[in-house]
Amino acid sequence: MHIKGAVTRLFAVVALTVAMAGGTIAVASPAMAATTSCKTLNLSGSWTGFAINPRMTVPICYNGTSVWRNGNVTPGVNTVGWYVNGFDWVGTYGSGNWLGAGENFAASTWANTFSLYCTPRWGINAWGNVTSYNRNC
Repeated sequence: MHIKGAVTRLFAVVALTVAMAGGTIAVASPAMAATTSCKTLNLSGSWTGFAINPRMTVPICYNGTSVWRNGNVTPGVNTVGWYVNGFDWVGTYGSGNWLGAGENFAASTWANTFSLYCTPRWGINAWGNVTSYNRNC
């Protein structure tokens, strides 16, 4: 028996068996075959008109359906004329097709004449793109 003929008969037997059982054969669609990608986002606010510029690094993985944190988050703030009193929260939140990232910190002017409490937040979609930013200072 030729190999080609044996393979053809095998496929015919499998198809007949599935048809007789009333089942279907599932074939993966391109959407189901999405690969997972990972990267580290270097998030930053905007210096335009602000002396306090929040920033952080967030390692993520994503696949077009979900996004998740993949390591430790690093907070930071660049300032001009201000100093940061420390962070009381840094992290990510959310699950599924959206991930939020943020940090909470207090900042004061060098002369200690004014203080702010800042809670900047970034939104990240399931494709690993930053879709929103709110300075919250």
